[in-house]
Amino acid sequence: MKNLWIVALLLPVAGWAQEGEKKLTEEEAQAQIAEYRQKLEQVNAEIAELEAQVNELQAQVSEYESCVQSTRKEIEDLKAEIAKYPSEYTVQEGDYLYKIAGMRYIYNNPKAWPRIWRANRDKIKDPNLIYPGWVLTIPHGLVKEFEVIPGDYLWKIAGYSWIYGDPYKWTKIYEANRDKIKDPDLIYPGWVLTIPRD
Repeated sequence: MKNLWIVALLLPVAGWAQEGEKKLTEEEAQAQIAEYRQKLEQVNAEIAELEAQVNELQAQVSEYESCVQSTRKEIEDLKAEIAKYPSEYTVQEGDYLYKIAGMRYIYNNPKAWPRIWRANRDKIKDPNLIYPGWVLTIPHGLVKEFEVIPGDYLWKIAGYSWIYGDPYKWTKIYEANRDKIKDPDLIYPGWVLTIPRD
């Protein structure tokens, strides 16, 4: 690459020699050579700077690739962890939703019982009444959509442990659903709200 720059810089000199219109004195030729050498040094410096930038970008690419691989591994580990937990649970004598949600291999959090209730409303009419032999769906993973049922309001929804676990984050749900929620104090059963994850 450097040789190409030298050829490009020396072409005008070659052109003068071929045309024969002007012959340089030794001093002029030396001055011309010195000027081209200076330009060559500048070009070499620019090349060195560009090579340094390329090396820096390659290091950044390597870092990003490492982050991507690390994230993929985390995702696979999470999938493997989630796979350990059952997607269904058969109700036993003496069970109730609060107790089931608190089981270590279910949610290990009894306050998450409404999540089981909501996922099984086709059979559970009263969350205080469940019966041995019922097979309940046990949902896992991040919730990205939420169906409103009677008694829900944004503060309550945001406070669920499987949503944000913080009722003060209700505004995130409101902002993500402004297309349907005109008044944050009024949401209606049957609405499916987007739960932003950022």
